[in-house]
Amino acid sequence: MSPAPAAAVEYSTLVLGNQLGQGGQGTVYQVTNKKINKTAGGGWDVAYKEYSPPVLAELDAGALAAQVDLPGTLSAEDGAWLCDHTAWPAAVVRRNGRPCGLLMRLIPARFQFAFKSLTGTGTAVRKPANLEYLLNPDAYVAGIGLSVSERDRVLLLADLATTLDRLHGMGIAVGDLSPRNLLFTTAPEPGCFLIDCDAMRLRGGTALPQAETPDWQLPGGEEKATCAGDVYKFALLAVRLFARDQTATDPVALSTLGPPLADLARASLHRDPAQRPSPATWAEQLTAAAPTASAAPVAPAVPAASTTGRPGRPGPPGNPAPAGPVNRPPGKVAALVLAFVVVLVVVLGALAESGDGPSTTSSRSSAQPGVSASPSDGWSDEPYEPPSDDPLAPEETEEQKESEEPESPSASPDPVADAEVGSCFYDEGTDTTVDLREAECTTGAFEVVDLHHGTTDLDSCDDVENSDRSISSPRNDLVMCLSFLSADGDAYHADQGDCVYGRKAGAWDTQACETGNFKVLAVYNGSDTSKCDDWPRYNYWKKIDGPPDADRDVLLCLSMNYPDDIGYAEMDQCLLQRGSGDSTTHTNTGSCSTSNIVVSGRTPHYGAAAFCRDNGWTTWQNPSFPDLAYTVCFRWK
Repeated sequence: MSPAPAAAVEYSTLVLGNQLGQGGQGTVYQVTNKKINKTAGGGWDVAYKEYSPPVLAELDAGALAAQVDLPGTLSAEDGAWLCDHTAWPAAVVRRNGRPCGLLMRLIPARFQFAFKSLTGTGTAVRKPANLEYLLNPDAYVAGIGLSVSERDRVLLLADLATTLDRLHGMGIAVGDLSPRNLLFTTAPEPGCFLIDCDAMRLRGGTALPQAETPDWQLPGGEEKATCAGDVYKFALLAVRLFARDQTATDPVALSTLGPPLADLARASLHRDPAQRPSPATWAEQLTAAAPTASAAPVAPAVPAASTTGRPGRPGPPGNPAPAGPVNRPPGKVAALVLAFVVVLVVVLGALAESGDGPSTTSSRSSAQPGVSASPSDGWSDEPYEPPSDDPLAPEETEEQKESEEPESPSASPDPVADAEVGSCFYDEGTDTTVDLREAECTTGAFEVVDLHHGTTDLDSCDDVENSDRSISSPRNDLVMCLSFLSADGDAYHADQGDCVYGRKAGAWDTQACETGNFKVLAVYNGSDTSKCDDWPRYNYWKKIDGPPDADRDVLLCLSMNYPDDIGYAEMDQCLLQRGSGDSTTHTNTGSCSTSNIVVSGRTPHYGAAAFCRDNGWTTWQNPSFPDLAYTVCFRWK
């Protein structure tokens, strides 16, 4: 006998606390007046995820309700396990009788850690322990306060493989299996916790359209959200976890744990889903490899306080920029240089996640650091080394002391000390050395969008809107947050979900979303347009030029805002047609039973009525983008 469906929760009964995160699907808040699973030591704290309007338009409310009801259909043991290892949807939230979001378990405290700034300044802050942190060089991982050994990595993967095997047995495919949706702990033993569970596929049904994180896609044409697809992405995670790299695909990275695991990864990355092994096979091999892996955590190469660089603008929802290659120079200074290079090349967005994963899919820069001024008059990003307190350090000669006497101060005005919000500068230095000159606020300049006095903490610009570069000046005891003024328009600062428009050649600007302009699906650095290919409804890309001193050009993956749902309708798709003449609308109701027309043909040409022959037709174009025109044919049901 099946249990009764879970009752919905009215939005008006919720008392919301702090906003915990915001992503492509919606916004997550803490709920202060409700608990779930009250039999577990008084109950678990709750988070509320409110869907954005575009997501609500595509939500399958029935599939979401089935997810909420699932634990009650399982055995007591399986239901308890599911709720302990995932942020599984606990209740549907309704507003005015319609679903508007869901309740889920707040991230357990054991899956958080004390994040330390690489600058060595400021106090540590609690953040979700997202697996993305571990896809970076060891010096970075240790520098931000994580203590992780090689054996921990093996056991984390073994726990995740066991989790996948058990989920698959319940009819659940994760689908978007990527580090943005995985949290971890190493104490009291290594384990994982899955979030964003409303995007999973339960027994073939899906509450939300299936999407994939860039660089974590299945081979082209493969069905999304299957058990075999989860194994493919698990293998990518295993490779990248041991390569310490966000985009590696070569299974050789697992060879240090033994040939069987490297071979298992190769089989799991097979393009034929039927050839891939099971998660249980992975769990068995990883458990066998764990005893021989080192249990010693990797220590930081140098104290974090000795570094002054920091990653640049944080990455988008769910998509931190990959770490670049680390060159290891010879000689006694290798450890110091390595730690500094790691800071320059690693970009990892600050994660304030609950159920939606990190906020967006792009990064303004995968290599551009924030830059700190040295205590001298010039600007530099070289680490500043304070005088040694070591009594065994060589004593300086009088000649050395004289050479280090500061020059007499200049009477010329200091543009940094006098800077205000709205001031502009050209940076005539390199990508590692700053040389600021006052300028008019015109294209190619950096505008000061915020100032922080009494600090040199580069992280103070992290939450400043449109901040592309942070520069600290110890002499003036301040940090400037700078925004680049691109010649290609303010679309340079567009985020996922914004709308933009411009001519094919010329400046592009952000606008209110309306018919005929473009919605931003994703934002990347560089010009690799293939990254856009797998985004649903992608049909145009635009590159926006950034500063010339680093690879900071922005690639926007775009979707034309057609007048209604017929603009993206496919052959044999059912739609509901209402109205007549210019007021005709076409709506995808998600069901043929509530529709009255079926798409019978489509051509990318405007006004091609003859193409439809005796069928009905509708046509549309933006004259500036004729390649995105359509004529869609339909027949009445």
